[in-house]
Amino acid sequence: MHVLVIDVEFLVALEAEQILTEHLACTVEIAVPRDMIQTLQSRRFDILLLDAALMSAAVEPHVRRLREAGTGIVFSSVDSEHRRGLPGFFGIPVMSRPFDDEELVRIVRRAAISG
Repeated sequence: MHVLVIDVEFLVALEAEQILTEHLACTVEIAVPRDMIQTLQSRRFDILLLDAALMSAAVEPHVRRLREAGTGIVFSSVDSEHRRGLPGFFGIPVMSRPFDDEELVRIVRRAAISG
């Protein structure tokens, strides 16, 4: 399983990488926000773990395309308003930060199955 993590905080992305590689048979790639659209367009991966704060009109079509292609999507957020999900992305889980290791692993596993 190949996971792409994009977060506004690089240390948060590193934390997700550490948790996922310790508990799952996966490779994790981290992309910085400035390269996000290019990365979303140019690479194939099974799971996208994306900071909800990065969602914008420019990013949404790429996330929708990936979802339709079978990529598992998981959002992360520190904003309590996102806990119920993001508008237009019904059913996509939103992980609270800081991460709970077990919950992150469980949600990424579920996203891989339902992707």
